[in-house]
Amino acid sequence: MTKQYRLPPRLTGETGEPRKAGFEFEFGNLPITHTARALHQALGGKLEILSPFEAVLLESSMGRLKIERDADLLKSVRYRRWLESLGVEFSPGSFAHDIETNIDNASRILIPCEVVTEPIPFDQLDKLDALIKPLTGLGAEGTQHSLIYAFGLHINPSIPDHSPLTLIRYIQAFLLLYTWIIDSSGIDLTRRFLTKYIDPFPQAYAELMLDNDYRAGADKLIDDYLRHNPTRNRALDMLPILCELDRERVMRGVEEDERKLVKGRPAFHYRLPDCKVNQAGWSAAGAWNRWVHVETLAANEALLAELIEEWRRCNASFSVTPRTSWSLRLTTLLAEKFLES
Repeated sequence: MTKQYRLPPRLTGETGEPRKAGFEFEFGNLPITHTARALHQALGGKLEILSPFEAVLLESSMGRLKIERDADLLKSVRYRRWLESLGVEFSPGSFAHDIETNIDNASRILIPCEVVTEPIPFDQLDKLDALIKPLTGLGAEGTQHSLIYAFGLHINPSIPDHSPLTLIRYIQAFLLLYTWIIDSSGIDLTRRFLTKYIDPFPQAYAELMLDNDYRAGADKLIDDYLRHNPTRNRALDMLPILCELDRERVMRGVEEDERKLVKGRPAFHYRLPDCKVNQAGWSAAGAWNRWVHVETLAANEALLAELIEEWRRCNASFSVTPRTSWSLRLTTLLAEKFLES
C-alpha cells in the first residue's frame, strides 16, 4: 500500500514554479551494476554503466537517476586515462574491468551505494516507492542492518524563496522540532553518536537563533551560521543555500577540507533521516512527512513565535534532562495546537 506523502503549505517558489525535492538513498551490500540493472528493469529508461562504481539511468519513470559508490576516489577513475595510454582495456570482460569489479565488491561493506534522484515535484513523491521496492528485493542493507552502517536518506527540498527572513524561520522551526524528530523516528544511535555526519547544531547557535528578536540580513545570517557551523556535518546543512546567497563569504568561513564539497543550490540539505530499505514495506514518506512539519511550523509565524518563547522558558529552567523535557513539552503543545505529530 502506497503511503501518503503530505504537502507543505508553500508549494511554489519565487516565480510561481512548483517546488521539488531530490532524494539520496544510501545503503550497503549491493554492487553498483546489479543495482542499476534492477532499477532499469523496474523503472525503464536508458541505462549507462560508466564504470563498476557509477551508472546513470536516463528517461526512466522517475526521470534521471544516478547510482554510484559514494567515494570520489572510486568514481573519478582518473587512473584509467594513464592505463589506457599503455594499452590497458576496461571493457566488460577485460582483466582491468574484473579488477574494478572486485574493488567495488570489497568496498560495498563500508562505502555506501547511493541512488540519487532528480528533483521531483512535491505532489509526485509517491513515485519513490517504486524505486525502494526493487532495492529491498535485491537485499539492500539499510541503517539498522549493522552497527558499522551509518547510511542516511538525504532530502533536498527547494526553498520557497531566498529571503533571509524565510531562511531564519526554517532554521528556527528545525531547531524547535529537532528533538521531537529524533524521538519520534528513532534515528540510529550509530549515526547520531559514532559519526560526525548529522551532528546537532551547537547549543550556543540554538540560543542565538531561538529568539523572537533575532533579525539578520544575508551577511549577518551567513556569518552567524559559519561562526557556529563551519561544516557540512549538520542534521540540516544550510551551506548550499548560503553559498547561493554569497559563495565567497561562505568559502572563507567553511573548514578548508570541506570547501571543495560545498556547492551552491537553492535547496535545503536535510541529512537526518535513516535509510531503512532493508525493512519490508518501508517508505520514505515517514521521513518526508516529518520534514513537512518543519515546513508547516516555518510558515506559521504566530505558532513559531509562541514555541520560541516556550523553548526559552524551558531552556532557562534547570533540568538534568532538558532535551527530553523539551521534547515532551513540545509534543503536548503541538497536540494542543492540532498540529498532527
